[in-house]
Amino acid sequence: MPPPGSESWPPRGPVPPALSEPPVRTAYALIAVMAVMVLSGLVRLLLELLMAGRPLETWTGLLADPGGRATFGAVVALLALGSLALWVAALVLSIIVIVHARRGSRLWIGGVLAIAPVLLGLLFGIDVSGDLDRFPDGVVLVARILEILGDLVVAGLRAASIVLLALGLREVRAAQRGSDPVGGR
Repeated sequence: MPPPGSESWPPRGPVPPALSEPPVRTAYALIAVMAVMVLSGLVRLLLELLMAGRPLETWTGLLADPGGRATFGAVVALLALGSLALWVAALVLSIIVIVHARRGSRLWIGGVLAIAPVLLGLLFGIDVSGDLDRFPDGVVLVARILEILGDLVVAGLRAASIVLLALGLREVRAAQRGSDPVGGR
């Protein structure tokens, strides 16, 4: 709800200058981390959809071989550590961008959107695991659809943060050149 006496919300007028220099390098790093997270999430979702029809014997055969078990364990551990590293990097870089960017700028909004999926992952989660044959088909289908929709929402938030961070960096470069900010703000 807009404050009394204002014609539009959020305000479209000039934004007060930031107290420090804009976090340009941090924003570039955050864009890179978020792009890797979007791509890895979409690849994981695609692999999950492609492997959904594979019989369980495909995986148990791989795990029956001692060499295959060690390789599978190493790959799973590396993927988990890589995912954790990306998550922590996104969290830290988002906080730095939010703290140092001008409040209300596109760079600041991009930082907020970048931290949203990280925090949403802490608060909400849908996990479909275990013996799904014991559940009715409708329950399994709804659970899978909710899981896929959740992954797509997170990917969409990350993609939106990448776009807003890029637009915010464009504004910063325009301001540093001395021209009007991009977007007429």
